[in-house]
Amino acid sequence: MAPGSVANARPGSFADVLFFSIETLATVGYGDMYPITPYGRMVAGSEIACGLAFTAILTGLTFVRFSRPRAKVVFAANPVVAIHNEKPTLMVRIANGRAYALTDAVAKLNVLTHKTTTEGRVLRRAQELRLERAQIPYFPLAWTLMHVMDERSPLHGCDAARVIEAGARVFVTLEARDPALATTVQDIRNYGPEDIRFGMRYADAVTTAEDDALILDLTKISALEADTGVERMEPGWTEREE
Repeated sequence: MAPGSVANARPGSFADVLFFSIETLATVGYGDMYPITPYGRMVAGSEIACGLAFTAILTGLTFVRFSRPRAKVVFAANPVVAIHNEKPTLMVRIANGRAYALTDAVAKLNVLTHKTTTEGRVLRRAQELRLERAQIPYFPLAWTLMHVMDERSPLHGCDAARVIEAGARVFVTLEARDPALATTVQDIRNYGPEDIRFGMRYADAVTTAEDDALILDLTKISALEADTGVERMEPGWTEREE
């Protein structure tokens, strides 16, 4: 726009002033080209400010993106409802995907259901499900969250058909302390009504090595097997065939 504003730039050469602009934005300044007019200095100064701001913003975004602590918790693909202590129990298995243990782990289990009123309005309601154990001080391998579906449970008397009819969605949240990063990590997983498996239980995913060390196979976190106690359940409790 103003020929002669950049020293040593060939007259009419767009490439020269383009590369001078790139050098200015990157704050490199090789020295062979430089602004020599007030207009050139004004444009170069504006580009220097933009280049510094771009570098600072990009560095900050990159640092935040890759330095953010992650829980690395592995959730089972399906919740299950099996017999535990002669009572139907909703279970969700989670595992620690890190090479070291998390501490002060706190889990919460919630269910979201919808119900149609007599006026035809659809109401959605979230209820927290009481866990047999909601906190553990040391989380090295796997942890199975258990909610007994007794008279106090919002899911009392539910079978597969009623869960699907109510559109029940199960939400699992976990918060734990990462001792390596000295910070708190969080994770969440939700399951749809079609994901819940009635009459099934989790297969064992932990084995013992020769030195008596416990080994967790993360590939078996979602492995299921038939629940042998299902015969004691009320008729119609297990999943019905389509």
